[in-house]
Amino acid sequence: MSALKVGIFDSDRAYVEKMAAYLNRFGKEIWNVAGFTDGTVLEKYMRERGVDLLMMTGKDSVAYYKGLFPEVCCVCLTESKREGKGRDPVMEGVYSVYRYQSAGAVGQAVVDIVKYLGIVKQSAKKSVALYSPVGRCGKTTLAMEFVENEQNAGWLYIGMEDYSYLVDDDKYAAEDFLYYVKERREDAVSDILNKVSGIIPSPFSPFDTRQIGRNDVEWFLKIFENIGIYKGVIFDIGTGILQNLNVLLQFDYLIVPYLSEEPSMEKRQQFEELIRAYEMDELLERIHYLNMDDPDVMRELIEVLE
Repeated sequence: MSALKVGIFDSDRAYVEKMAAYLNRFGKEIWNVAGFTDGTVLEKYMRERGVDLLMMTGKDSVAYYKGLFPEVCCVCLTESKREGKGRDPVMEGVYSVYRYQSAGAVGQAVVDIVKYLGIVKQSAKKSVALYSPVGRCGKTTLAMEFVENEQNAGWLYIGMEDYSYLVDDDKYAAEDFLYYVKERREDAVSDILNKVSGIIPSPFSPFDTRQIGRNDVEWFLKIFENIGIYKGVIFDIGTGILQNLNVLLQFDYLIVPYLSEEPSMEKRQQFEELIRAYEMDELLERIHYLNMDDPDVMRELIEVLE
């Protein structure tokens, strides 16, 4: 994931929810923000997924989390306007921002901090996960039409379906692609990306696809950043392949196609409930739903990604 990972921690749930939602809109090209009100959940999240910057109230809390995760930049949201001005004179890597100013002022103050530290991770390339809890909705056909459309030249399609029906001249050029990703074979992965003409079909064995995890996707996206012929990538993920929702956190966009019929709508609602149950509310900020019954669905996808 190219964007900065930011956490915001406070006991006031309403404040956390509103601030996280606002900051995700304010800095959508810079960061992805996750909100927390439970310290145990926050620690677990940081150990398993990590954050680049952590915002919270209370100097004691700041000192505690800075002690646990010294590499993380911390922003103390102060109660006092006088104290909320820049770098902490005692704790290295800690900055202060006045909590009760406008959300826009808080957002700009944090932008200034990350730019000063040089930890902005903006990327010119876009990464997309195409995933739907609804089977046989036409998502693969939509993805293929998108990358093959001349208007969208420069996009790469990577099949992560259970079984592939794609017959493509590049099929054998991309053979063992996922193996090379797992083995961190940068030379082999780069060679494949330069050889194929925008399409990497799903592998023969769905068991190979199931081996791909969050760290593998993160590594690939770093390699992808240096391949000049592409401006974006779409991972077409099958419903039987995704073993852990954490994988979806690595992408800039999560495109979720659905059908307007009742069973499809119920599956969409269950998918959202599952995300919340796994305490991954920040993923909801990245979701773009596409109604596959809409005749202008392709135009809508282009507007989202372009």
